[in-house]
Amino acid sequence: MTSPTEGKASDAAASLLHSGVRVSIELPEGPMGGACVAVVSSHNGDEVVLDLLDDLPEGDIPVGSNLGLFLPRHAGIYHWPCALVALRASGGAQGARLRLLSEALFVQRRLGQRWGSQLEAEVRRVRSARRSAAHPMKVLDLSRGGLKLEGPFQLSTGDTLEMTVDLGPEVQLVGRAVMAYPTASGQWAAHVSFVDGQREALAVVAGYITRRSQPEP
Repeated sequence: MTSPTEGKASDAAASLLHSGVRVSIELPEGPMGGACVAVVSSHNGDEVVLDLLDDLPEGDIPVGSNLGLFLPRHAGIYHWPCALVALRASGGAQGARLRLLSEALFVQRRLGQRWGSQLEAEVRRVRSARRSAAHPMKVLDLSRGGLKLEGPFQLSTGDTLEMTVDLGPEVQLVGRAVMAYPTASGQWAAHVSFVDGQREALAVVAGYITRRSQPEP
C-alpha cells in the first residue's frame, strides 16, 4: 500500500523526472562522497531508473544508502531525498534504481542581498569522490547563501563545487551550481548555492559581509 508521503513524492516527480532528463546524484558522505551525473531512463511511481554518465568510485555503495537526487531548473534546483534500491552494470554502462523518500525540496536562486566583489577563488569540481584540479575563477558577487563565479573553468548546472576563497581568513566552501552557462566573452559563469553542514565556513562569509556593509569612518 502506498503511504501518503510516497504518493506526494510520486505526484510531484511525475512531470519532472521524465525519460531523458539530466540529473545529478549526491553520494553518501565519506570517502565515496561527491556527486555523479546521470540521465533518467524511466520513472514509475516512487522509483526512478538512471543511466550513469560518470563512473562510480571504487568500492560498494550498500543497498539502502541515502542519496540525494538533484534536478536543475532556471529558477533553482529540485532535491529529492532517496534510497538506493539497486546498482546495475551492462556492457560497461552503469545504472542505478532509486526510491524517492519524500516530496522534492526546491532551492531557489539566491534572493538575498549580494555584494559585488573581485575576489579570487580556487574551484574544484567534486564527482564520485574525485576532486578535479583547482582552477582559478573570479567571485563576482557574494551573499550569505552563495556566490557567482566566472572564469575559464567549464561548469555544469548541478555540479558540486569546492571553493577556496580568502575572506580574511581563507575559507573552503562547498556549494552546488544552481545555474551554469557560457558567457559572451567565452568564459563560464555559475550561480552557486552553499550547502548545509558547514557552519564555521558560513560564519566566515557572514563576518566578511558584515564588515563590507559597515560604513567607512
